[in-house]
Amino acid sequence: MRATGAFALVVAIALLGACGPGPVVVQGAVTSYDPATKVLVIQTAGDQPATMELSIAGAEVGADPVAGDTVRLAYRDVDGKHVASRVMNISRQDELGKKGSGGH
Repeated sequence: MRATGAFALVVAIALLGACGPGPVVVQGAVTSYDPATKVLVIQTAGDQPATMELSIAGAEVGADPVAGDTVRLAYRDVDGKHVASRVMNISRQDELGKKGSGGH
C-alpha cells in the first residue's frame, strides 16, 4: 500500500514539473503583420516600452491584426522566439461591441 502511495506522489510531482511556467501576457499596438509568415510586430506601452516580434502561427486569433490595432497576446518563449498561443484584438472587439450594442 505504501509503495502505491509513494508512486502516486512521484507521478504527481513529475506532472506538475512537466507543465512548466504559464504563458506571458503582453499588450501593445500592432506596428506590422505579415500574414504570409504569420509574424506580428507590436510596440508595448508602460514604463519600459519595447518592440516585440511574435509568431502567431497556430495561435487562436480573434480578428486579424492590422497596423494600429491594440492587441493582447499570450505567448511562450520557444527556442529563443516568442510564440503566441492566443491573440485578442482589443480594437476589433471594441468596434464589434459598439456595432452590436444598438446604440444603447
